[in-house]
Amino acid sequence: MALPTQNLDITAANVSAVMTVEDLYPNGIQLQNFSTDAAVVADSMQIAETRMGVDSHMAAGVTPNIYPVTITLEANSPTAFAFANIYEAMSSNKKPYVCNLTVRLPSIGKSYQFSNGVLQTANPLPAINKVLAPTTWVFHFERMEKI
Repeated sequence: MALPTQNLDITAANVSAVMTVEDLYPNGIQLQNFSTDAAVVADSMQIAETRMGVDSHMAAGVTPNIYPVTITLEANSPTAFAFANIYEAMSSNKKPYVCNLTVRLPSIGKSYQFSNGVLQTANPLPAINKVLAPTTWVFHFERMEKI
């Protein structure tokens, strides 16, 4: 019996991501000028809480999670400009703006939808080194689903 042909393709160059922000960018922002490494990272999360009883028996329970996503952009990214606008709107209007993110990974045939999120951590000023450093933006989402 022959095994299925293995997909050797792990190309990241064809990944696409679009973020919508209901009140600011309802038509979506095409994410551009990712950093070389760690462009979009769905951070790991704790899925279960575990405890060991005094009698050496473990108990475990599944816990709800926030889905953190870190996006790293080059300093000259037009997306970084849009994310800075979200940050400034949140700061000046004293309210969060709901964000949704769709990430498509053609090389492995997968797409993910992150929904009902907010900008949680902002880095609007790139580090001023020999050349400007990338900026990182962390969003927290209520849901993630494979689409």
